[in-house]
Amino acid sequence: MRGVRILPATAVATCSLALLLTACGGSSSSSAANGGDNPNQNNDEVSTTQDYPLLGPPRGGSVWSNYCKGRDDNATLPQDPRELLVPGVNEGKAVAFNAHWRSCDIGVSRPTTCGELREQAELGEFVAYGNGEIGTPVSFAGGQERPEGVPAEAYNNLWQVWGLEARPDNFDELVAQRHGAPLAPWRNPYPLPGEDPNLTDGGSGQLPVIYTQIREPDGTWTGEIGTKVCAACHSGHIDAPGLGAMLGGAGSIGDFTVSGSDLNQAQDGGGAVNPISAITISENRGTGAIDFFQLAYVLFSGLDPELLLNEKILLSQAIGNIKSPPWWNMAYRSQKFHGAVFPTDASRIDLAAYYDLTQSLTGNDEEALAWNDAHSGPFQVWTETLESPQYPGPIDTQLAEAGAVLFHSKDLWADGLSNPAPRPDEGNGSCASCHGAYSPRYANDPDYLENPKLAGLAAYTVPMEVVRTDPVYADAMQTMRRFDGSLPPSIEGQNFNWCGLGNSVETENNTPILLAPPMWGIWASAPYFHNGAVPNIWGVLDPDSERPDIWKRVSTPARPDQEGKVVMGFDTNFERAYDQEKLGWKYEELGCGDPGTQAFLDCNPIDEEQPSTIQALLGLLYEQIGITWNLPRPQSLDMNNETIENRKVFNTHLYSQGNQGHDFTAVLTDNERRAIIEYLKTL
Repeated sequence: MRGVRILPATAVATCSLALLLTACGGSSSSSAANGGDNPNQNNDEVSTTQDYPLLGPPRGGSVWSNYCKGRDDNATLPQDPRELLVPGVNEGKAVAFNAHWRSCDIGVSRPTTCGELREQAELGEFVAYGNGEIGTPVSFAGGQERPEGVPAEAYNNLWQVWGLEARPDNFDELVAQRHGAPLAPWRNPYPLPGEDPNLTDGGSGQLPVIYTQIREPDGTWTGEIGTKVCAACHSGHIDAPGLGAMLGGAGSIGDFTVSGSDLNQAQDGGGAVNPISAITISENRGTGAIDFFQLAYVLFSGLDPELLLNEKILLSQAIGNIKSPPWWNMAYRSQKFHGAVFPTDASRIDLAAYYDLTQSLTGNDEEALAWNDAHSGPFQVWTETLESPQYPGPIDTQLAEAGAVLFHSKDLWADGLSNPAPRPDEGNGSCASCHGAYSPRYANDPDYLENPKLAGLAAYTVPMEVVRTDPVYADAMQTMRRFDGSLPPSIEGQNFNWCGLGNSVETENNTPILLAPPMWGIWASAPYFHNGAVPNIWGVLDPDSERPDIWKRVSTPARPDQEGKVVMGFDTNFERAYDQEKLGWKYEELGCGDPGTQAFLDCNPIDEEQPSTIQALLGLLYEQIGITWNLPRPQSLDMNNETIENRKVFNTHLYSQGNQGHDFTAVLTDNERRAIIEYLKTL
C-alpha cells in the first residue's frame, strides 16, 4: 500500500477559509490507500500535482464527444478510457475499480472517427426523442412502418377524464403536469379538435416529449399518438436560466401509470390500449419497477413454456421500485443498471421497451432484433455524448475546493472516527474510492489513478453488507441464481444477453451488490439512493437527518382559477422549489394518517418507524413470488385526482422503498457536509 499523500498547502489554506473545517487538521486523512506518512514521498511529484486545480471541467460528456469539439469529421477518435478498466487496474490506489469493461459486437461497429460519432449520435437522438419524425419508434413497436397509437380525438378528450367542465385553455401544459413530462422544447404537434393534421403540418397542439404523432412512411400525419417510453423514464425538467427540459436526465417527475390510465379511459375501450397499464409498474410518481427483468424475460421468451415455467423466474423476488439513472453518466460507466446487471456496451437492452412485442410473443422476432441491432448502438453513442447540466445557482468556490479535498481524501474509517459501518475492501475510504476521482488535482495524482484518463469513471461494486441501503433490488437480482447458483435458461438464451451479464451474476455465494454511480450532475438527480428514498444530498451524507419516513415533494402551484380542480406535477422551479443548501427538491414530511397515507394499511400509527402488519406480510409474498408485486392495486383501478395526488407520497415503509444505509457518512461533521455539497454543485 502507498503511504499518505502530503496535503498540499493550497488545500490547507482552502480548508481554513472554508469555515475552519476540522477535517483539514486531523480527522480528514489524505491517504491514498491505508497507511501513515510516507518518508520517501517525492516532493517534485507533490509540486507537480499542486499545479492542477481542485475544480475543473468537463461536466461529463464522453471523451470522444469532448475530443471532437472543433475537429473535422476525419479526426480519428482516441481510445475509450473505459477500455482501461481491466482486471488489476488501479490496484492499491485510492480509487477502486472492480466492474470491468466488456466490448460487445452486434454488427454495428462503434465509431472510429468524429464523423462516424456524429452520424451515430444523430440516429441515437432520433430514436430517443425524434418527436413527429417519420419512423420514430414508439412503445414495443420499433421497426413497424405503421404502428397503432391513441387517436388524437381521445387525447383531446383527456380533460373529460379529469372531470373538468370544459377544455382548459392551458390543456397542453396540464397534460405535461399531470403525466409528469416536460413539453418538448421543439415543435411536437398534434391536431386540435377540428384540425386536419395534413393541412396544418401535424396540428397546432404541442405534445410532451414522451409522446409523438405517428406518421406514415410517406410522411403523412396519422392523427394518432404514440409513446416514447424511454423518454418517459429518463426526462426531467429544471425551470432555471439555460436549463428547462432535462433530456436523458434522472427522470424523477413522471408517472406513466397515470398517463396510461388517462389514455385508456379517454379511448373508452377503443383504439390501441397500452398493455403496460394493466399491470403495476410503479407505486408512486417518479419511480417504478423499470429493472423488472423477470417480466422482460417472460415478454421476450416467444412464449416458450420451458422458459416461462422456469422456477427461478416464477419464484424469484420482486425488484420493486427504483429510480431511473441519468443517461448523461453513461460514458463514465463500465456496467449499467443499479446492480451492475449488464456491460455498458450491451446496447440491445437499452431499447428493450421499443422491441416489437408482437413479433417476440409469436416467436418470430428476427426483424425486431435486426431493428434493435441497427439502432441500439447509435442510441448508446448518443447517450454518451450528453453532458450533465450546469448548476444554475451561486457556488462558493473556496468552500467547493475544500469539499473537493474532503471528497477525495477524507478516510471515513480513520483512527478516532469509530465508524460502525464495515469498510470496503479497497480504496482510501473516501467518497472517491467508490464513486471515482473528478478533481484535476487528484485525477493527476498517481496515488489516486494510475492513468489520468480514468478520471470521472465510476466502476466499483459494493457488497450490500457495506452499503446497507434497502436490500430488495440487490437481493432480487440474486434470487434468479438461487438453488444452485446458475441462471435459468430464459436468461442464458435471451437475445438481450448475447454479450453476457455484469458483476451481479458473478459474485461469490450469490452475494448481493450495488454499483456506485458517477457523480456528474448529481445535484440534478434528486431524490437519492437507487430507489429515490432520500430527498436530498444532506440526507445521504447524514443518516440521522433529512430521511423522513413518509414525505411528499412539493407540487407546482395551480392557477388560482384551477386550484383544487387539476393535478399539477412536481414543482421544478429552481428558485422556488429547490433547496440549494441541502441539494434536493423541497418536500413536506407526513405522519401516518395524514392525507396520502392509510393507517394500519400502509403505515403503523402505533410505531411509525415500523411497517404495518399488512405491509410486512405483502413483503414476504413479494420476496417469494415476484410477479405478485405487479398485480393491479385497488387505487390504480380507480384513478382520480385524489389517488393521483397520493401517488406523490413516498412511503419508506412500503416494499423496496426503505431509506436506510450509506451510514458510513455519519462520521462527517456538518461543516464537512456543507463543503462536500458545495463541491458536488460543480460536477
